Amino acid sequence: MIIDWWNSLSAKLAWDDPMFLVGLAALIIPVVLWALGLRQSKRDSKSQAKQARRDSELQAKFLESQTLVSQRQRRDELPGIINRATEPPHLVTLWEEVSGYKKEDREFLLTLLRDNPALPLPGSSDGVKVQDNLTDAVVSHYVDGFERRYAESDGHQPYPGLLEFIKEAIRQGATIEDSRIVALVTGPTAEKQRPGHSFYRDLVNLHPPVASGLLEAVERIDSQAPGGLKLNVLTGTLLAVRDLEPRCQDGRLFEEEVRALKYGIATALASLLRQGALCSFDEWELEGATERVTATAAWLIRAVGWVADVDDLQSKWMIENLASAIESDCIRDWGIDDADVRQGFEWISEKCPKLWETYGEGLEKAATEIGPWNGASPRRLSLTTLKRRVTP
Repeated sequence: MIIDWWNSLSAKLAWDDPMFLVGLAALIIPVVLWALGLRQSKRDSKSQAKQARRDSELQAKFLESQTLVSQRQRRDELPGIINRATEPPHLVTLWEEVSGYKKEDREFLLTLLRDNPALPLPGSSDGVKVQDNLTDAVVSHYVDGFERRYAESDGHQPYPGLLEFIKEAIRQGATIEDSRIVALVTGPTAEKQRPGHSFYRDLVNLHPPVASGLLEAVERIDSQAPGGLKLNVLTGTLLAVRDLEPRCQDGRLFEEEVRALKYGIATALASLLRQGALCSFDEWELEGATERVTATAAWLIRAVGWVADVDDLQSKWMIENLASAIESDCIRDWGIDDADVRQGFEWISEKCPKLWETYGEGLEKAATEIGPWNGASPRRLSLTTLKRRVTP
């Protein structure tokens, strides 16, 4: 039907009329041109989009290249900046910046930061803080820099940040190099930092394995070291040993830890007493000591009693030389420390009855010359007298 209509229409059109053809062309040409323009526009749009993408990619690559160049320049400048930095907030800002670098550069720059003594130690609770992954190697690296860090005192607390650092390292499961910590706090830096006995007490309570090392260090510390260093080390450690007694009994320390701790303390005390390192406190520098020598002597007696059952040979060396350690002229009046003297003697008499039979009377005599120790009543019998009365 449509074909018939078209054939009928075509027959009526004057195809040979030039005016008709011109008019028809006038109608068709704009439509064709519009279609061609639309097609070209689409092509141009696609081409422009591709070009825009290429331009964007080139710009991104250029910016990335510029960023890398800038980062490399910054990275190359950072070692000098880190070494010159002296303000903790600035160093913490650098730490945060460096943490975003790639592993190789990051580890290198973090090592430089850890070397800077002005960087706050991880675990520090004062001011700005640093978060660090304290592996054994990282802890050892920090310790490498402690001599430099603590070469001078800041005029406030001794060894600022050290105890907090050790606590944080323990929390993260890192190994503490006991001998290096002991060498630090009993060596040249100690004469600058001037720690009192409370510092050593806190150190041992925080990390008990250092107790034996601190006691061993007493022998090599100069008796005239300034600040009463020798006495403060001994006093603080002995007081901490007293603190540790309940922790060793209530399960807060494993049985193996308790055995190792007590054996180390017994060995160190036996060596000190046998070598005569504690035979007299009269020649020790007492200016700067933060506790009475009498208290030190009382805690020494108690400590010997506490570890008297660890090893027969160590016990003998301790007990046979203990009296000479409390015969110094500077030890006067037991005062409130008489209970520690009494407890120490009771432990010795119970744990080492044969040694007490030999040395007990001399120990009691030396203690009595200092002051009352066996209770408030002057009529109270001594341990030696009591043992003689109950022995058949």
